[in-house]
Order: sequence, then C-alpha cells, then structure tokens
Amino acid sequence: MVERARPLESDSPEEDRAANGPAARSTPLTMVSGVVAGDDLDQVAASASSALGRPVAIAIPTLGEPVICPSGALSEDDIRAIVAHAAAVIRGEVPDPPAVIAEAVEVRLGREVVGIVVATRRNGEGEVGSELRAWLEAGAAAAAVAAVMRDAQEGGLERSRRALLQSLRAGPPAEILLFVEHARRLGFDLSSGAVAICAEERTTGSTPAVGDLTAGHRALIAEVAAGRLCGLVPLGSSAEGDSVEALAAELNDRGMQVAVSTPQRDPASLHDALREAEVLVELDVALTGQEETYRLLIGILLRDPGQLEDLRAHTIAPLSVYDAEHDTELLATLDAFLTHHGSTTDTAEAMSLHRHTVGYRLARVQEVSGLSPYESDGRERLGLGLKAHRILDANLRLPDP
Repeated sequence: MVERARPLESDSPEEDRAANGPAARSTPLTMVSGVVAGDDLDQVAASASSALGRPVAIAIPTLGEPVICPSGALSEDDIRAIVAHAAAVIRGEVPDPPAVIAEAVEVRLGREVVGIVVATRRNGEGEVGSELRAWLEAGAAAAAVAAVMRDAQEGGLERSRRALLQSLRAGPPAEILLFVEHARRLGFDLSSGAVAICAEERTTGSTPAVGDLTAGHRALIAEVAAGRLCGLVPLGSSAEGDSVEALAAELNDRGMQVAVSTPQRDPASLHDALREAEVLVELDVALTGQEETYRLLIGILLRDPGQLEDLRAHTIAPLSVYDAEHDTELLATLDAFLTHHGSTTDTAEAMSLHRHTVGYRLARVQEVSGLSPYESDGRERLGLGLKAHRILDANLRLPDP
C-alpha cells in the first residue's frame, strides 16, 4: 500500500492540490499509459487519491489484498465492507454500497467483472460529481491493464489458474458463462464439461511443479493446498480419455495418490466433479469392486448430505457410541469382517484375535445395531453405513478453498 507524501510548504492538502494538481499525473487518461510504462496498482490508487483528495481503494480478489491509498486511511471494518461489496459485484449482484463508498466502478477483463475501484465518502457528503467518476473509470481501466500485465509475468498464469480452481472448489459459479469465458482466457475450453482430477502427495515434498508435468498442458491444474493438486481436463475432444489417463498415470508415477471424477458434460456441475475427486483422494481406501458404490454415495453427499447422515445414524452410529462408552472395537471388527468377505477366520488372523472373540464381537454388533452382519441384508446395510461414515469424515477433512 502507498502512503501519499505531501509537500513541506503547506499544512493543507487542499491548498497543495490547488497549487500543484494531481501528483505525477495531470489527467485520468495518463493513469493507463502509466501502467503500460510500469506503474502498479499502488501507483494507480495513489494517482486517483491525490487527484480526488480522498482515500481510494482497488479490490481485485484474484490479485490478493485490496490496495488502499493513503495507507491506513480506512478502518478494518471499512476494508472488509469494500471487499464484501466487490465479491457481490463480481457475482453479478447489484447490492447497495456500504456507507464508506461514495462511488464505485467495476474493473472488467473483457465481459468479466474482476473487481472494483472505490472512492470513499466524506462525512456528510451527498451526491458526487462527474469528475470523480471519470477518475474512477480511468482507474478501473488502468487496474484492468495492470491485472493483465501481472498475469503475464512469471507465475501470473499459475496464480490465475489457482484462483479459478479455488473459486470453483468453494462453490458452483454464480455466472456459468463468465466462468467458462475466464477458463477460455486461460487456454481451456470447458464449455463441453470436464473430468476433475485430484492428486495428494504420499510423502512430503513429492508434489511436482505444474510446469514440470508432461501431460499438464492438457489440464487446467494448480496446487490448491500444500501437497494437493486439483485440475479439470476438458471434454469434447476425441483424445479426452487419453488426456485424463496420461495425467493420472504421470501423477501416480511421481508418487501421488490420484483420483478422477465422473465426467461432467455440464459446466455448472464442475464444482461437484472437483468435490468428488477430492473426497475420493481423501478416502484413501482400496476401491476395487466398490468404486461405483462410493461414487453413488458421494453423489448423495453432494445433493443432500442429510441423507448420508441418516444412513450412518441408522446403521453404524450406535456402534461408534458403544465403542466410545465401553472402550471396545465393535466397529473395527465389523470393518475387518466385511473386508474379509464375512470370514471370521480371516478376520481373527488380521486382527490377531481368537476366532471365538471375533464371533462374540459380531454378536454384540447385532445386539447394538439391530442388524446382523451374518445376513445379507444386514451386512449390506452395515457396509453402506461404513462407507457413508468414511465419506462424511473425508469431506470434513478437505482443506478449505
């Protein structure tokens, strides 16, 4: 952030501006040329603030914290209000501006709104003049140029990819067409949908740089958390299957746990695709022979998590409570029993127990849950309850966007 300097000759900023005009810039248009020449957002805010005689804020979430000039001129509450207003405008809403904002102008990249430039309100101020808006419009144009130039710098493209994916992880896009256009500007056509991919490092420090991935150019991919890569492989080409398989194989060869989602043809469903892939990675269980069931249950989680909670509550939740109250291992024994296809002998060997101990515990499972692990219906419901329990726990462990 920039602290605007004042000449030493006068104690009055108003007199200084009248005598000297805007610092370093004489017209709104020169702000844009200044950015092309190397000025950054701090200097854009400083020019507008100096010309208007009031604090100016530039809030572009994908570029980080808002730029405020003069530095320290706004309270934390005012800054939060400006950031929240920017987020609402970006989502396409038309909210009433908070009291701190006298005038705000959208920052646009093509048709997409990426932020706002704000002039703050003076105490008791009413309507603002056209000159103020002219400066803000020029500031918005300059901020857009600065955003594009920043993306063009080293690491800028990766930051933009990460920001788009983090936004998608947080929730479905408010405006699908804007989301698709944003991805297109980054070089990926998601108009026909995509397959999501997620990879988690098995050992610390094994996550490859995105630029080092041979197959990485085929996917919109970024490191969204320490040791975790998420991405989207666009659909719509004859080689789409090969692209997904090649990227998954390369990530696996580099020592990462990998999961891919069910293909989603509707761009509005890509948030669900990312969540599916992330939950599958977080589960970290062998899916052989069970993959379709897990995907169906994850689908229920995404549509109505309450249904999954009910399934757990009416199957294995009583066992969890009983284990916690009596320091037993009924749930672990049931899990091992189902893993070993209903064999008490194999379960006993796996848990280093006597076979009769396993039998006693399974009898307690039936008493506590009301479901028999020996009967097909009871075994199936208990198995689904265990899967629901794993999925719900895995979903809670997902790193925040």
